[in-house]
Amino acid sequence: MRRRDVLKVLGAGTGLIGSWPATAQQAIPSQTLNYSSVPAVYPGDAEAYFTERRLGALVDLAKPLPKVRHEVVAYNYPCWHPCSWFQKYFGEGWTQFQSLRDARPLYPGHLYPKHPLWGEYNEADPVWAEREIETAADYGIDVWMICWYWHEGVQRCHAQLEQGFLKARNRHRLKFALMWANHDWSNHWPATSEGRTALMSRQRHSEKDMIRVMDYCIERYFRHSNYWRIGGEPVFGIYSIDSLLRDLSEEEWKRIAALMRERVTKAGLGGLHLQASSVSPRYATKLKELGFQSATLYHALTPLLSGVPPGGRIPYGKAAAEAVLYWRKLRNLCSVPFFPCCSVGWDNSPRVGRSARMVTQRTPDQFERLMIAAKYFLAETETVPRIVFLSSWNEWTEDHVLLPDTVYGYSYLEAVRRVFGGG
Repeated sequence: MRRRDVLKVLGAGTGLIGSWPATAQQAIPSQTLNYSSVPAVYPGDAEAYFTERRLGALVDLAKPLPKVRHEVVAYNYPCWHPCSWFQKYFGEGWTQFQSLRDARPLYPGHLYPKHPLWGEYNEADPVWAEREIETAADYGIDVWMICWYWHEGVQRCHAQLEQGFLKARNRHRLKFALMWANHDWSNHWPATSEGRTALMSRQRHSEKDMIRVMDYCIERYFRHSNYWRIGGEPVFGIYSIDSLLRDLSEEEWKRIAALMRERVTKAGLGGLHLQASSVSPRYATKLKELGFQSATLYHALTPLLSGVPPGGRIPYGKAAAEAVLYWRKLRNLCSVPFFPCCSVGWDNSPRVGRSARMVTQRTPDQFERLMIAAKYFLAETETVPRIVFLSSWNEWTEDHVLLPDTVYGYSYLEAVRRVFGGG
């Protein structure tokens, strides 16, 4: 299951709010003609909302939570600045904000797209990065797990990290780590009503290239004092085990993982913590023998949408409750510690149009209850360290965003601060 294509997903966007064209191309129709008739909520649907009562049915709210600190990790999708690789295809100055400009509501009451409250931005600007860092830290986020794109030495969207974050004067307020988004890239620019796409580049894995990956990370990232570590080892997430083992046998990968760890150890960095960033039941039981030390999800809701037809919708309350049960399933299967992921929402219609599968009626209070459920989940087995992932900081074209937007403002960040502290 690919990071950029959880359900045949990718992204797009660019520009400044004040300069939006009055007649932006409607890549997605604004009417419901020929659209799925699956309703978002059936009358009397008790599963539509993630209430306190539903939370209490999943965790024992009468049991006091231990007074321990949780480490809060938010995924960061770094594609909101001009990138030479994309501009080669789509023109000078193009960024993925274009998807938001082109997107239109698909059904009555569809609160999408949601735009940045602060306006469109260039995250590779260190001054802008300072504003984002300050906000994340003030509202209780400890780490950005930054999606990192390396395709046989060709990098994409890394200016957010190398030109923005790492040059920000306040960068030490926030830790960072990499999740290697090692999947194929498909073209969703613009989105099509049928979700049809063309392959832009195939991800390939080899021993030679993966050693280059480690050497680059040691040189550019792992030595930073604010690089995130677990047990004293720098964390390196790998999104797709499927993509990895498409190119390598299990034995080849285990040997390469050992070589990668050896290089980090020889660099005096204490070893390497490999994390399966989007684990599935298929590989959960084998993670330890495959060389991984922990597991989590990139997104908690998308695995639950596989049974929803294209164009279908399910309410956030139902998805959130199922997510908690899915965490437990994965924890029971995983041969390494599993950390829960709490998702703001899901709606990839700016990328795949009418074939999107959507989570509807998301609200900050429901998200807050899901984060509370994550704390109880970790307390059930006294998992150490206590780590909770959030998806995500800024995924504007998948509708899971913590940054202030024009619909909810700071409400989601306020929820994070209430649950985990901050400031």
